[in-house]
This record gives sequence, C-alpha cells and structure tokens, in this order.
Amino acid sequence: MKHSFNLHPDLPEVSVVQRIQQRTMRIRIKDDQIIVSGPASVSRTRLLNFVREKSKWIHKTWDKRLRRRQYLEQQRRNHRGTLLLRGERKPVHPVADANQYKPKLIEKDRIIAFHFNPKTNTDRPDLNTIHSFYLKIAKAELHQQFDYWSERLPYRPGKMIIRNQKTKWGSCSTRQTISLNWRLIKCPPNIVDYIIIHELCHLKYFNHSAAFWQLVSQYYPQQKEARTWIRTHTDEIFSDS
Repeated sequence: MKHSFNLHPDLPEVSVVQRIQQRTMRIRIKDDQIIVSGPASVSRTRLLNFVREKSKWIHKTWDKRLRRRQYLEQQRRNHRGTLLLRGERKPVHPVADANQYKPKLIEKDRIIAFHFNPKTNTDRPDLNTIHSFYLKIAKAELHQQFDYWSERLPYRPGKMIIRNQKTKWGSCSTRQTISLNWRLIKCPPNIVDYIIIHELCHLKYFNHSAAFWQLVSQYYPQQKEARTWIRTHTDEIFSDS
C-alpha cells in the first residue's frame, strides 16, 4: 500500500509505504524523496504522526543532504576537465584523431590524453570511457599493492577481486575473499595500503574489536590519520566520475 503527502513546502513529497513483512516504522531520506515505511498493521494516522514527530530531524537531515549535494556539484564544476588519479588531479587534454575508432584515455607524464574521433565523438570523455580507464589501471596497480602486503602479513586470503562497490572501500567475506573498490586508484598510495592492510587483518579478526585495531596499527601505525583522510574525501571519491 502506497500513498504520499506534503509535510512542508521546502521538502519533497513524503511517500508512505506499508509492508506486511515490516516490523518497525522508519524514515529514509534520499536526494529527491522522503520515504516513511511501516508495518501494514499500523494505521495511516500513526504513520503520519510518526513523520510529524520526526519533522525537526527530517528538516535537519534534508538540509544537510542538500548542502552536501550543492558542495559536490561545486566541486565537480571546479574540477571539470581533470581526473583524480593516485590522490592528484591531472588535466585531461583532448587529442583529435580521425583514425581513432574508439575513444580512449591514456595517462602521460603529467596529463591524461583523451584520444577521440572528431567525426563521431565529443572532445570530452563519457563515463564509460572514464571507468574503463580507471579500471584498467586499478587491475594492474591494486593487484600489485595487494600482492606486496599479502606477502608481508601472515594471513592468506582465498582470493582478491576488484569490484564496483557503491559505498565500500573494500570488504572481506567469510570465505576469505577480499574485495577492493576500483575507486581506490583515485586515492594516494598510502591510503590504498591502509585499506589493503585493514582487509587482510579481517582474516584474523572478522570484526572491529580493539584487538582488530591493534593488529591494524601493528602493520599501519598511521591508521587514525588514514581514517580521517577517508572521512574527509569519501564524498569526492565516490561522486567524482
């Protein structure tokens, strides 16, 4: 059962969803909508009252999310014509080539060259071209860094794979498979080291206990600084291209 209503002129429409299998009421705030959901057994009046009770929190969270979107949009405008690679912004230089069948990004010394066919392509790379460029570098360099650290820590993973994770930097499964996000190639190498060590340490402690953090610090003493860097730059890394 679905319906919607307006809570405030400054907020998007609130969608109300009721599900038979749901046990509790909850509110989710997305970039373009607010969703309140609850058990099918709860009355519509109770759900609406729940939303009104949480109205201050909804306004605060929506405003924070709006400011974040505006900041990231400004950052995208400021960084237009560049790509983030290994923690540095590199300018993208278009190179027109009538013989270029498929557009391609190629890393040079201080720039990234975008080879394109002016008859069939624009002089700006699309997302598929950018992602292919990042993924090619990630497959080579992340595997190399992972091999380096897996040889130095006494914990052997089942395998390592590179994934397109939407929110996670990396993960370690119960089957001892370690996944690394290809977006790590945008980060400075020392941050990549930290993420790899972090996931390798999960092979011993499958949690974030004090013993786990002590183990991480044994191999990466600057782990607190790395975590601060990650908190500061996560939005940029995950929203940029």
